Amino acid sequence: MLTRLYIENIALVDQAELRFEPGMLVLTGETGAGKSVIVTALSLALGGRAEREYLRHGAERAVVEAEFDVTGLPARWKQSHVDHLAGERLTIRRELYRDGTSRVRVNDTPAKLSVVRAMTAPLAEILGQHANQMLLDERNHLEFLDTFAGVTEQRETVEDLYETWQRQLRELERVRRQREVLKKERELLEFQREEIQRAGIRVGEEEELLQERRILDSARSLMESATRVRQALDGDELSLLEQLRSVRKELERMASVDPQLEETTRTVAEAEYQLEDVRIFVERYGSTIEDDPARLEAINERLDDIYQLKRKYGGSEAAVLETLERIEEQLRDSPDVDSRIAELEQEAASLRQAYTTAAVALSGVRTKAADYLRRQVIKELRELAIDHADFTCELVREQDPDGIEVDGRTVQPLPCGLETARFLFSANPGEPLKPLVKTASGGEISRVLLALKAAEQKHSHRRQGLMVFDEVDAGIGGMTAVEVGKKLKRLSRNGQVLVITHLHQIARQADHHYVVRKRNAADGRMVISVAPLDTEEVE
Repeated sequence: MLTRLYIENIALVDQAELRFEPGMLVLTGETGAGKSVIVTALSLALGGRAEREYLRHGAERAVVEAEFDVTGLPARWKQSHVDHLAGERLTIRRELYRDGTSRVRVNDTPAKLSVVRAMTAPLAEILGQHANQMLLDERNHLEFLDTFAGVTEQRETVEDLYETWQRQLRELERVRRQREVLKKERELLEFQREEIQRAGIRVGEEEELLQERRILDSARSLMESATRVRQALDGDELSLLEQLRSVRKELERMASVDPQLEETTRTVAEAEYQLEDVRIFVERYGSTIEDDPARLEAINERLDDIYQLKRKYGGSEAAVLETLERIEEQLRDSPDVDSRIAELEQEAASLRQAYTTAAVALSGVRTKAADYLRRQVIKELRELAIDHADFTCELVREQDPDGIEVDGRTVQPLPCGLETARFLFSANPGEPLKPLVKTASGGEISRVLLALKAAEQKHSHRRQGLMVFDEVDAGIGGMTAVEVGKKLKRLSRNGQVLVITHLHQIARQADHHYVVRKRNAADGRMVISVAPLDTEEVE
């Protein structure tokens, strides 16, 4: 229950403090007096979005402080937020600054807005034009149903299972794509390995072939040179060997007379033997030289193969062989993707089954709740002066050949379960049910919303937190307003209801009255004040 609201420098409010009691509270004031400022301030305290425009002109800081009595809240809620609680009181203080920043403290402890929103969700609910707009969006109808059915936690379980299942399916698809990529990479590696192995390259081969090619390119020239060398050494009477033999013979005759020439004779004889060896070598060398165009072509082709391998695999014969080793290592170490895919498929199937079980169970609860909601809302609408209203909550399932089988049909799985919901409405007898968003007037929308909240309160059998109805009287008057006031009064018996209205038919049902007034301050500026009314002022 909201017990206190303090506002400072919000819009035209300089400073205001309101204390609230249980029951039905009505906030009244002339049109344009600033009643919406109270709703804005409370929204800020509940973690709503802040705008710099909310700050009073000239102020550098705005403050909103809301105090709640949390005595009646479940122990589970208290345990979830034990770090921010101090006894049975919860005080939320929010400060806004001109630079756009804001600070939040819960019982004097700094807190995040997300924490504040989670804490205050069961404490207060603002139902105004925004809530009407939510009702006019069919995407929100399932949330209304689930809140009525009390399956919020069950729905969250389904959402978690769906997200986990879909995440697993995305991972499975990623690994399957990876398998295709790895398959292509492996095929390339195997091709490269075969190419290198088939080439049989070895270090030094290129230099050997280049040398052999140089010889083959000069074969005829070498043969001719070998012939000339051989002829020069021993070709005719003027050959070097013949002349050297003559020299040796003369020296031998001379040495027979003068022994000191013996050493010289031996030197010449040794030169003759060496020159003879040269002649023999050149003769043999010349006989081994072949003029082989076919071999030359084969060498050129082999050199071209080696060049291509070097260009593709590293620039040298050693680099090519290192690449081969690396390829073989990659092929040995390639991951076992097929096993991973089988594992993911099994996990995905298990998650699908878990989701199916939870979603089917949720569907069963929703089906029963939708029927009960229909009967309750029709009853509530009759009490709100729509005597012949008809209403139903239609559960809509989309066909999906690959979906979840339910009641002999395969339906599309969704994060929220196996169905969406939409409200169908008819305000007049004999008129068929049509989508609420297309047929209901503004006043009817407000009353349907009120009927939904009344049905929810009766169904939940628990004490409600604060419900703020802003402009619930839009489009209504007369006896309808009287009935709306009575309905709000009944809602307040099981909670706290704050109604912002300008209709006396509604205001007269209140337990406590507050009035918003706009006046000129001493400095000439316009300010808004909020104050409770005593019994005489109400009358």
